[in-house]
Amino acid sequence: MYISQIMLRDWKAYTTSSFDFPRPANGKNIILIGAPNGYGKTSLFEAIVLGMFGRDGLPLIARSPFSGGDKERLATSYKNFLEKALHRGATAAGRNSCSVKLVFVDDDDEPLEIQRIWHFNDSGVYRPQDEEVHIYQGTTRKAVGPGALLGTERADWFRDYIAENLLPFTLAHFFMFDGEQVSVLAEREMSAQVRAGIEGLLGIPVLKTLARDLRSYAEVRRKDSPNVSDKTIEKLELERHQLTFEYEKKCERYTEIEPSLAELKEEREHLTRELASFGAGSQALLQEQFEQIKNYERVIEQGRAQLEDLMMKDVALALSGLGLRGALRERLAGEGVRERWESGRNQGDSNLERFIRAVDSGMEGIDPALSSGQRSAVLDSARSAWEKLWFPPPENCADGYLHPYLNEVERVKVIDRLDELDELGAPAIVELLNIIASNEVALRRLQEEVTRTEAVAPHVDSKRERLSQLNGEIQALDQEIGALKREMSALEAQINQKNTDLTKLAGQWDQAKPSVRRAMRALKVASMVDEIVAKAVPSQIEAIASAMTEAHRSMAHKKDLVERIAIDENCDVKLLNGDDMDLRGYDLSAGEKQIFTQALISAVSSVSGRGFPMVVDTPLGRLDIEHRKGVLNHLVQREHQVILLSTNTEVVGEYLREIAPHVQKKYLVHFERVGDIGQSTARPGYFEETEARV
Repeated sequence: MYISQIMLRDWKAYTTSSFDFPRPANGKNIILIGAPNGYGKTSLFEAIVLGMFGRDGLPLIARSPFSGGDKERLATSYKNFLEKALHRGATAAGRNSCSVKLVFVDDDDEPLEIQRIWHFNDSGVYRPQDEEVHIYQGTTRKAVGPGALLGTERADWFRDYIAENLLPFTLAHFFMFDGEQVSVLAEREMSAQVRAGIEGLLGIPVLKTLARDLRSYAEVRRKDSPNVSDKTIEKLELERHQLTFEYEKKCERYTEIEPSLAELKEEREHLTRELASFGAGSQALLQEQFEQIKNYERVIEQGRAQLEDLMMKDVALALSGLGLRGALRERLAGEGVRERWESGRNQGDSNLERFIRAVDSGMEGIDPALSSGQRSAVLDSARSAWEKLWFPPPENCADGYLHPYLNEVERVKVIDRLDELDELGAPAIVELLNIIASNEVALRRLQEEVTRTEAVAPHVDSKRERLSQLNGEIQALDQEIGALKREMSALEAQINQKNTDLTKLAGQWDQAKPSVRRAMRALKVASMVDEIVAKAVPSQIEAIASAMTEAHRSMAHKKDLVERIAIDENCDVKLLNGDDMDLRGYDLSAGEKQIFTQALISAVSSVSGRGFPMVVDTPLGRLDIEHRKGVLNHLVQREHQVILLSTNTEVVGEYLREIAPHVQKKYLVHFERVGDIGQSTARPGYFEETEARV
């Protein structure tokens, strides 16, 4: 599949403009669209994204990939964005709408056209209720649509149709992305990137939304029948609401500070390199010291996290004392014996009458025949003997159940956990505290050494001061992010437990009024979705790791360093060399981090099996020189169409010559100002060709 045409009308600086592309063939799959900054390159990228996905596509252009946002905020952002997207001269000329048309052609040369039209009032205010989507199929341009459906149902129909025939919006950021955003995303933890990538591949964000909607539906349905309302359910729902509110606030803060942290780290790296350029002596030492500082900070943070985990879980339980834990262990063991005893007895009781009938039948063959009294006595004796098989109960059998909510497997897990606590002692905690303290002492000593390092250029002092300030800010944000992640993990576990408790109550309400029954069944389905989500990510890990390894080898400059990429079931990543040593133990450069992220994007798009075109704005982003050719050579190896929107400092010169045999068509965006209104137009050609003609 490829894009054969893009048509814009009154979209940002484009009054009317058309781009036409041929089918990729004979190793030519690259479309180059050049434009200096501010000429309309990114506007074209935004038109492609929003033309396909409407409001759902806004996160691809309004924030970094893989981030979320609530629907209300997204709607407001969408409205604000569109009101700025309408060409400034349109309303003055009596045109109150703008549109984007995209024509896709599949492998059978069948076209599929999507046209999206946004309407505004005379003051340029967006009218969301009037947004139009038209889809035409085949060479006859047969219109397809949702018929009489309106509102959200109509929007959902178009979303599903585009997902089935072109691309789901949850996968869009692996095919349409901004190179600048990739550099921001590269500063996220590798495991977080991988998990988000696999979730996008599997459409898990949609499943998570479904689970939330089901639980909201269940809450509303249950409230429709107050007579059968259960205070326990209301209490659980209130607790879940409070936990969810806290979780969302933590997520919001995490999303807010993560980009800032990435920018600070990038500034620190740039400043460190700049200081190193002043001389190979003290500045080289300074750079090495800052690398050591980062390592100490990482070890200290990990130690604090481990200590906090011990304090929250193991230590708190250990303080309950050996006596109480021993009594609980003995009680659980006794309840396990009782459960097995009752199970055997119940199974035996179910077979008693059959046994008695067998004994009675067996007495028919006795000669001389037994009298009825004798037969009755034999049967009574048999019953008595059967009962004695189960009485008295075993010596270590509990007299009842204090913990009926535990099944056999859970009971064994609790006993094993209690056994582990017996092994927990003060030396382990003291050792952990000593490790943290020794690293803190070493960190302070190193920071004092950095302070004493002499400057080797007149203005190094101010740069060193800024670098010191950056390290403080980064350390504070790193610690806050670490705390947020731990808190979010704990809250998520509590929310999942509340959802499980609510689902268990569903069985008790199954015979209630219809609305309550529907509510409880919705909770059951939501829990099933939770289970699917939990099991889905590990199913794709091996395929993603393999595809990432291949892509990384294709793009990386130091190809001899990373032999393969390994990912475990928790999405923790290892970059292994030929000796199976994890290179993440060494700090990767910004370029190496970005190559990792590019490899993930390539892997997800490959594993998805979608033959959708790739559209990349600012393709070389902030990549260093060594990695630029690697990324470009990887893109030309794709079988499908790749559209690169480049500035005049990216795919030019030696980089253009590197991919020239694979370039199929070129456009250059021109910009001129008519009064105070800008006008962009697209013409065949490219930067160097225009300069040559001049």
